Amino acid sequence: MATVERRPAECPDRLSVAEAVPFLTPDLLEFLTDLYGAPTSIAQSAIQLLPFGSRAALLATCLVTAHADGNGQKRGEILQLTDLAFEVMATPADSEIDEIAAQAAAIVAARQRG
Repeated sequence: MATVERRPAECPDRLSVAEAVPFLTPDLLEFLTDLYGAPTSIAQSAIQLLPFGSRAALLATCLVTAHADGNGQKRGEILQLTDLAFEVMATPADSEIDEIAAQAAAIVAARQRG
């Protein structure tokens, strides 16, 4: 089984979070946001279990990099999350916090008026 080692150098033009998110399916984005706050080792282990298409999307957008693991016939790849992946994970969480803060401000304003 031949494997191709991918390195961050394949993504010289790093995408921004706003540019990377449209390449992800809603389910994949939800999966990533569910990993927000998880230890890196747990998040990277979860990424290993994704179907090929999801892993390919993460590799194409440089949210993960693939590194060779082992030698010989049992050689495989280990996916590692990049800084961009952690930013993508945090973005929906940040926007949810902003939305909740805006709702709280609206409630406070309504109570002060009434």
